[in-house]
Amino acid sequence: MSGKNILIAGIGELGKSLSYDLLLQNNHVIINSRNQEKLKEIVSEYSIYGSIRSIAMELKDEESCKALIEDSSKYFKSLDSLVVMVGGFMEDSIEGLEGLDQMILNHLKIPLYLSKYAVKHMAYGSSIIFISNSSISTKNKTNLLSYSISKYALEKAAKTMAVELLQKGVRVNVIAPEYIKQSFEIGRDYSKMRKYGDLETPPEDISNVIDYLIEGKSSWINGAVIPVDGGHSLK
Repeated sequence: MSGKNILIAGIGELGKSLSYDLLLQNNHVIINSRNQEKLKEIVSEYSIYGSIRSIAMELKDEESCKALIEDSSKYFKSLDSLVVMVGGFMEDSIEGLEGLDQMILNHLKIPLYLSKYAVKHMAYGSSIIFISNSSISTKNKTNLLSYSISKYALEKAAKTMAVELLQKGVRVNVIAPEYIKQSFEIGRDYSKMRKYGDLETPPEDISNVIDYLIEGKSSWINGAVIPVDGGHSLK
């Protein structure tokens, strides 16, 4: 895989790990965050590895999602992959539902709005990748009602989108870790940081799978929800 145009929306430690991997393979990367200073730091550090640009923008509604895609198209003639990593986590229950609107926005509406406008710039063989949670569809956790609803809906949306986009040839898949370790350092031996069944997964393990879904060897994987948690969700 090389020479692909990839947009990462909502970059964090996982996005940094993925950007590094993609740049080493001579791909072109645009990263997004609402934090302009963070973006400047990442671009400054990673530009020695390849073509990386940033777009500072808070994704808060359909118009901002449309604007991000349109701004990206100024640099990319076409978009090969959209990776949506917009995060956010709020605890709530049926007695409060304090996080309902925010969780639905972050984990369902924003991915869908971005996809709506991204597919207009995608050719046959392109891909969309969402991030979910490995135990959402298998366990019923208390005090995570709005978060669980939003992630479960995202997984269903991805499968439905995959069907809708079959003729266009755009694949849609979901990566599902449990918790992501909030640290990334280039060149470290991350294999020593986890063992099977751990709650947290180093971002490198997850970005390896995303990297695979972007490249051509995964071209027959479509509509899948892939757990990347070392078996934690099996317990």
